[in-house]
Amino acid sequence: MNGREAAAPWTVVVPVKPFAVGKSRLAAWAGAQRAALARSFYLDTLDAIRGAAPVARVVVVTADAEAAALARMRGADVVRDRPLGGLNAAVERGVAYARTPVSGFSGTTSFSDTMPVAVLTADLPALRSAELRRVLVEASRHRRAFLADHTGRGTTLLAAVRGHALRPEFEGPSRRKHGLSGAVEVRTLGVPSVRLDVDTVHDLRRAEELGLGPHTARIARALTQRIGP
Repeated sequence: MNGREAAAPWTVVVPVKPFAVGKSRLAAWAGAQRAALARSFYLDTLDAIRGAAPVARVVVVTADAEAAALARMRGADVVRDRPLGGLNAAVERGVAYARTPVSGFSGTTSFSDTMPVAVLTADLPALRSAELRRVLVEASRHRRAFLADHTGRGTTLLAAVRGHALRPEFEGPSRRKHGLSGAVEVRTLGVPSVRLDVDTVHDLRRAEELGLGPHTARIARALTQRIGP
C-alpha cells in the first residue's frame, strides 16, 4: 500500500457481548462482579481506541443497552447486534454499517465508505493507544492483515483497506483461518497490549503486569482484596 493509505483515518469496529454473559471463564473467580469486569474491559479498550491517532471513527456492535449507551457517551456509533448471531456476523454488521456511504448536504459522499476498517476485540484491558497505532500503520500496508493474540491461536485485530472485504474468521483457531484466507499476519514487535485479550485469571495477571486501564484496575483491585489472588 502507498503512503496515503498509511496516513488515512481508520474506522474501528468493536463487537461487544452483553456484559452479563461475557467472560464466562472468569465467572468462578469474579462471581457477582463478572458483568462489572466485562464492562471494565470494554471501557478501557474503547478509551484506548479513541486515543489512537489514526482512528477517526468507532463503531460498536452490541445487543447490550448499557454498552450501547456507554459507546454513545464516548462519541461512538452503535449498531444493534442480533441475539445468537455470533461474533463473525456481528463484525460483518459493523463493517457494513461503517462502509455505507452517507451523502452530505452538498451531495458529496462522506469518508466512511473509503476508510480502512479494522475490527478489535473488546477484552484488551491493558491496551495502549500508541501500540494500536503501530499495528494500524503496519496493517495499512496490506490489503488485509491481522494480529495474533498472545496465545498464538486466536486473533485480536483484523483489518482491511478500502476496496477489500474484511472476511472475518474469528472463533476457534482464527490465526490459522485468517492466514489461510490470505490475510497477512502483522508481526510488529513491542505491541503486547494489543495482543493480550483477557479470558482467564492468568491473562488478567499478565495484563496487570503490563498496566491495566483505570476501569479494570479498580475492579481487579477490589476483587483481589475480597477473594484473594
